[in-house]
Amino acid sequence: MDFPIVKRATPGRYLLRGLLSCGPCDELLIPSFSSSGRRYYGCPRRQCPRPWIPAEQTEQLVWAHFASTYGAAARDVPGDQRQAILTAVLARVSIGVRIADLQYHWR
Repeated sequence: MDFPIVKRATPGRYLLRGLLSCGPCDELLIPSFSSSGRRYYGCPRRQCPRPWIPAEQTEQLVWAHFASTYGAAARDVPGDQRQAILTAVLARVSIGVRIADLQYHWR
């Protein structure tokens, strides 16, 4: 499914910017949003078999995994500092064809 991309995302609005990569293509995913204002991540390759993924759902999955790994320390991290924390501990997160297909590459 292709979503119409209106414009590139503004910096700081995407928790996984620069961390999320396409498993099938090994490319960094591009944060974008649709004309309805929904946020997505998508592969820059047009022929990629993985559809655009909703940013909110993916960010929640990754943060939940981080929180389960780091426990109490993760609970106290303010929302505006989460991206910096994830960038410090994750080299990248690869996503397969489905959202549930996440592989974590820790530093």
